[in-house]
Parts: sequence; C-alpha cells; structure tokens
Amino acid sequence: MARWLTTGAELTGWWAVLTGLWIVLIGTVDTLEWAVGAGAALLAAAAAGGARRAVDGNGPEAKPQEEQG
Repeated sequence: MARWLTTGAELTGWWAVLTGLWIVLIGTVDTLEWAVGAGAALLAAAAAGGARRAVDGNGPEAKPQEEQG
C-alpha cells in the first residue's frame, strides 16, 4: 500500500512540475493547449518515474530484498 502511495505522489509531483513548465514556456494559455500539455506531462511523468525505478533496481521485475539480521 505504501508503495502505491509513494508512486502516486511521485507521479503527481512530476506531472505538476512538467505541466507548470509547459504553461510557462508557451505564450498564450488556451484550453486545448493546457489539455495537450497536461497529457504530455502525464506521459513524461510516467516515463520519469519508470526510469528512476529502473535505475534504482525497484522495477516490476525486481526481486524482494532479503532481510538482514
């Protein structure tokens, strides 16, 4: 459960930052441009989260870490 919450928070954070960047970089903000930017930011946020998990070794194929003790 905690993993889903952290993944959701990471996705939301990336999405907010990337959407904000899109809005800042385009001149006029039309509804269609906002929607396209939000959609593109969502795809990029998912890719960024997946790339981070792949580098950390926490991807879907990752084996559970053994407890040390």
